[in-house]
Amino acid sequence: MIVTESYGETKLYILVGGRGTRLSSTIDTPKCLVDIKGKPFIDHLLDTIKGFDITLVCSDLNYGDFEPYKDKGVDVISEGMPSGTAGFMMKVDTPDSFWVMNGDTYYTGDINLDADRSTIFVNKEKTRGDEGYIIGENEKVEKYVEKNPETAGETHLVNLGIYKIYTTDLIFPVKVPLSMEYDILPNILDLHYKEVKSDLHDIGTPERLEKFRKWFV
Repeated sequence: MIVTESYGETKLYILVGGRGTRLSSTIDTPKCLVDIKGKPFIDHLLDTIKGFDITLVCSDLNYGDFEPYKDKGVDVISEGMPSGTAGFMMKVDTPDSFWVMNGDTYYTGDINLDADRSTIFVNKEKTRGDEGYIIGENEKVEKYVEKNPETAGETHLVNLGIYKIYTTDLIFPVKVPLSMEYDILPNILDLHYKEVKSDLHDIGTPERLEKFRKWFV
């Protein structure tokens, strides 16, 4: 279960605007709506989240697919044309602090997301070489590294794709699209990390989708 016990603002933006191009040969829906045991993937993810005011961040390309979630009490917004994993923050009136989560990843175990600083949530594990990880100590990030194939098999504090962000820490490059991993995280000077124990399953490729389907019973 993914929870927070924080008092005050608990806005969580879940990114579901990706086009899922790597899955286009195997599915005909947005990847976060792919069927898993009779339910859309995003429903299984939402079932694991407690204590947040959730907003699904779509694009004009898939807003209509997610709009029905408003009837389930989940806010749904469109960022317009796809603008990267961080572009929505330039288009939405975000609160002073908020969380961001990838919508194509399922997390195991219990994760408490309480944090009072801009924080990236990580898990110590062996890397595949196509994910991001941080270098740091005493919960202070010294460097963020994104997708380095040469580190495959090494053990690092791997990015789980969940962030707590304070707007006062944000520095926006003058560009669109904006990447959370390349444009935002490396430019947060006072970025911290919180290590949690969780395996993650992302469904971004046909192989990983099939692996998750077999695991999810």
